[in-house]
Amino acid sequence: MGLSRRTQALLASGLLIIGPARGFAQPATAPARPRCAAGEARPVVGQPYSPELAEQARRAAGAREVRKIEPGGAYTTDLDSDRLNVEVDRVGIVTGVRCG
Repeated sequence: MGLSRRTQALLASGLLIIGPARGFAQPATAPARPRCAAGEARPVVGQPYSPELAEQARRAAGAREVRKIEPGGAYTTDLDSDRLNVEVDRVGIVTGVRCG
């Protein structure tokens, strides 16, 4: 089976690749890091809010950041799976924790 002159020229110039390319490095994927786990921070529910308590809850949940959610407050609606939201009532008692 002979190759056409055009095919021979393309092969010689390196512009024609026949067959699947092998041996190319695949991009490394970062290992999945743990996300926020609000259940681990539930022990703070029922306690008076403080920055120290919020930090304790953040660490327990494994979240990157923490945000205090107060009644009537204005907050962004973006979801961040690495953020712990600490919800408080009008007198400052933690009523719930959730990720997002």
